[in-house]
Amino acid sequence: MSERAGFAAILARLADVMAAFIVRGWVECGCGDATGWIEALRDPRLGRVIAALHREPGRNWTVAELAAEMGSSRSVFAERFLAVTGMTPHRYVTELRMHLAAQWIGRERQPIETVAYRLGYGSPAAFSRAFKRIHGYPPGALRQQHKESTRAAPAPSDVRNPHERSPVATQGH
Repeated sequence: MSERAGFAAILARLADVMAAFIVRGWVECGCGDATGWIEALRDPRLGRVIAALHREPGRNWTVAELAAEMGSSRSVFAERFLAVTGMTPHRYVTELRMHLAAQWIGRERQPIETVAYRLGYGSPAAFSRAFKRIHGYPPGALRQQHKESTRAAPAPSDVRNPHERSPVATQGH
């Protein structure tokens, strides 16, 4: 069954869905004295903002738009967001984008240029600078690392059953 097309991608998505269900259940049960993004998700007004950011990570969000999403003034929104998440809205959006970028470039093998524009960057160069600032290495290095890790593992067709005779050994017998 593991040799069927898309099996690994389907398993990865199922794991993501299961993790989301676990976190949602924990949040709905009160999550104890949680702070940070869990507290933000529990706050219905901030939760709407976080959901909007995740729905449209490539949008050029302004503090005014995010405050409107929360239903408050810009200053109240910015103070509340920082107090609950420990980071500014701009920093949160940047980290969200770079997390998605690493996933799309590494796991999904999307072209860097496509990812840059999908996440709202005006150019691949601007995106690459932001990526390197957050991750410490350029996005091309992530792609290269992924290529090397997939090259190191043998393809399923290259793996032979140890009990199966080699085609070379069976020739002439």
